[in-house]
Amino acid sequence: MTESKLMTHRNFKIMLVLLGIALLFLLCACDPTEFLAGDHDPAKSGNETLPGGTEDDSIDALALIRDRKFSELYPYFTAASRSRYKLADIIARQEQIDERIGLQSMQFENVRKLDRASDDRITVYEMSVVMQTSYGEMSRPLTLTYLYDEHAEHWYLEYSAALIFPGLTDDNDLIVERLTAPRGGIYDRNNIPLAVDGKGQIVGAISGLYDTADNAEVAELLGLSTDQVDAIMSQSWIGDNMYVPIKTQMEFSAGQLKKLSDLHLEMRLFDTRLYPHANSAAHLVGHVGEVSQEELENDTSGIYRERDMIGKRGLESLFEDELRAKRGVRVYLSGSEKQILYEIPAEAGKDFHLTLDIELQDKLYSLFKEDEGQVVCLDPLNGDILALLSFPSFDPNEFVQGIASASYQALLDDSRLPLWNKFQASYTPGSTMKIPTAMAGFKAGTLSPATTKTIIGKNWQPDASWGSYKIARFTVDDSPQDLSRAIVISDNIYFAQVALEMGKDVFQEQLLNLGFTEDVPSSYPFASAQFANSGTIGDTVMLATSAYGQGEIKVSSTQMACIYAAIAAKGDIPAPRLLLSDEAAIWKEAVISDSNRVFLQQAMRATVEQTHRSAAYRDFAALAGKSGTVEASWDAELERVALDSWFIGFDLNRPDMVIAIQEQNVHKSPDRPSAALRFGQVYDLLYLDSSTARAGD
Repeated sequence: MTESKLMTHRNFKIMLVLLGIALLFLLCACDPTEFLAGDHDPAKSGNETLPGGTEDDSIDALALIRDRKFSELYPYFTAASRSRYKLADIIARQEQIDERIGLQSMQFENVRKLDRASDDRITVYEMSVVMQTSYGEMSRPLTLTYLYDEHAEHWYLEYSAALIFPGLTDDNDLIVERLTAPRGGIYDRNNIPLAVDGKGQIVGAISGLYDTADNAEVAELLGLSTDQVDAIMSQSWIGDNMYVPIKTQMEFSAGQLKKLSDLHLEMRLFDTRLYPHANSAAHLVGHVGEVSQEELENDTSGIYRERDMIGKRGLESLFEDELRAKRGVRVYLSGSEKQILYEIPAEAGKDFHLTLDIELQDKLYSLFKEDEGQVVCLDPLNGDILALLSFPSFDPNEFVQGIASASYQALLDDSRLPLWNKFQASYTPGSTMKIPTAMAGFKAGTLSPATTKTIIGKNWQPDASWGSYKIARFTVDDSPQDLSRAIVISDNIYFAQVALEMGKDVFQEQLLNLGFTEDVPSSYPFASAQFANSGTIGDTVMLATSAYGQGEIKVSSTQMACIYAAIAAKGDIPAPRLLLSDEAAIWKEAVISDSNRVFLQQAMRATVEQTHRSAAYRDFAALAGKSGTVEASWDAELERVALDSWFIGFDLNRPDMVIAIQEQNVHKSPDRPSAALRFGQVYDLLYLDSSTARAGD
């Protein structure tokens, strides 16, 4: 190669090197937004994009901040930032703040570059940070500053605590103050509280001073068993000079409080949920309790936190979403000014007002509290549920802070099942079903008040196809009897024949007109009535026995009260109403004519006057009703059939309330009251001095 050509070649190489250096200088010195990172497309979002190094070393800073990946972002902080802040400290503070606010997601809006022509080595961006947290949405302004390092020929992000939370600095802290509001209350029709937030009382022992020899005396004072107090005071966690809770309730009497100090007991006040009418409304109102670990795990919305209260049963559970107060939050920066960054006021839960008359409910509880069964009282005109009681009962106040294991076990061991809500389920109705069967026969046209049947003997079957099975009746009356007489003596054979004459399809069709198999139109979830376990009545034996409330037919006491309401009032079946906020409605319209309705009233009046005179008749009222006895199951312990007793009726002179009573397991003792007996005693409570209510027990 000639010398001239060699010089030309060398000059060309030098020019290429110089051109490359010039190009690199231009690339590094130009507007940093040309070194875009990530997927922030201005054409799509209208946002500016941010620098992140060179074209071969670009990052999406906003994505890393959003995803809380500070370990990946850390190398792109300025040298001064990395010298001042350790990565571990940044991450620890970020995790602490995120946990405080319950950060769920973060996004950036309106990203824009500020015009800073005075210094092209500094680029500043402003934007809005929108954060979804467990308290709601929070929006804050954020400023990011990029500095150009000429030596490294690189853009670096200046770190500040604001990257964790806008407004945060090295000298302040983010405070999240939880704001609370009361849980919604539950009230009766007269605005009397059934469940409210308030101050409860708890009596406990001071260990070390308390003498366990006093357990029996303490048990008597607090209305507990000695075994319960023994179990409480022998818990393994108890050490010296510790307060050991023994019993919680709304309020202890002055007499009880006076004796506490002598026994080294102490009463303390605490915030709690109160149930002023305790046992009488326990199954309906229910109670709250501390949220369980399982409930927390199932809480995908993040509503609850440890130690929060949640409805555990009854209306407290049914209306939990509305009763629960909405948690509020105040987020502020610490310091003398206490700058509030975000605030959502707490909202009190919704109040519920029931159709229940708690004065009536309490009176009923005083009568039924030692029995086993249920009662419903219903206004026949508008369907208002005036009383709804399951017995025996329990004190829901004991469950709020956690019932003692010994006390809970005593409830579980009680054969009368005090924890079981008896009025929510459906049952075999027994002979109270004969009134709906008569109504079905009237509508089908196969029965009238004058329908007369001559039945001979105690047992009957239509033909030999039934084999050995026969229907038996309790009272044998071989003379011709009409419908009124059949109701008075509760003749199973008469009503079996009525159903067989209708046939299965017509019988079921007419019961559908009375609401059978439908969802009960109520804010409270009563069980639907059924024809049979399979959904439809099977053979003629099942049809015949269903007519007098045996077979596999089942219905709730509330629905039976609604059906009887058509007899007591205007021939319509009302929808059972528990909430005053619900509109009163007719469930089934004109299910019986006025003449047939009056006829059944008189037949039910004759039933009280003749069949149940000693139990239910009262000379101060024109009581009318129908009883029923049900072979409910087999009692293996007593080796006999278990019997339930029913009575449903009203006062003809004041037909403003239908009362349905079920006394369960009356076979267990001859001293157990029948439903008919209790029906009469209810009216003693309502019309006379309550001191006479239990006369005749």
